[in-house]
Amino acid sequence: MKKAYLTLDPPREPDGTLCRTGLRRSAPVVLLPGDPQRSRKMAVLFAEASFTAHRGTFATYTGKTPGGADIAVTSSGMGCACVAAALEELAAAGAEAVIRVGTCGGVQPDLAPGTIVIASGCVRGEGASYELVPPEFPAVANPLLVRALCSAAQELDEPVRVGLYRSHDAFYMESKAAHPGLRERMQKWIDTGVLVVENESGLLFTYGHLLGLRTASICVALGSMFADPNANVYGAYADPEHLARRIETATRIAMHAAEQLEGTK
Repeated sequence: MKKAYLTLDPPREPDGTLCRTGLRRSAPVVLLPGDPQRSRKMAVLFAEASFTAHRGTFATYTGKTPGGADIAVTSSGMGCACVAAALEELAAAGAEAVIRVGTCGGVQPDLAPGTIVIASGCVRGEGASYELVPPEFPAVANPLLVRALCSAAQELDEPVRVGLYRSHDAFYMESKAAHPGLRERMQKWIDTGVLVVENESGLLFTYGHLLGLRTASICVALGSMFADPNANVYGAYADPEHLARRIETATRIAMHAAEQLEGTK
């Protein structure tokens, strides 16, 4: 396990259950979607999957990957406050690596719906990480976990893009249905090569580092927010079945990466 720079002891109930997530122990590798319903759908891909706990936004299932590695999925809800609570309790429960699997909005105009994007790092546009580290501190995905995700994608013959995410808090300020002036607000991120925008990875990478967790993100782009200026929804929503298949593919890549990570111990 990585070195922890911050050790927390979240409150537990008398039987040892963590108060927010309902966990006592965690698998070493945890997938982290936002939606509790997505936790259930991801767990269907596990071998020997079993329901573990569900409290609030935190729905957890535990099982094994097809290759036999121990794994769990815990939904976090949307945004950094929920992710922070999840990370704190997952670390206390014994998790070693957390992989966000979700969706994101494309910043670059050429980003097609369904493109799978692995984060190398993240522009910290949210506020939660600033309560933990100074502005100069980078949000960087764990290199070993990024390599495992890229290798898993290659072995599964799935093309991916690797690059920078941007996390932020005000959802409708940087999305397809944004307030007026979206292009002007996003131009600096287009010009500097940021691939996608979402709401969690800036905190995930910084807090995970402090807690001694390996962290990474693999998300399905819903399309570019600039692809059709007359539409206020992303292109991926035109074909929900295709989007579901792409999220399943990202999940399978993350599971295969978990198997590779187990082999490095």
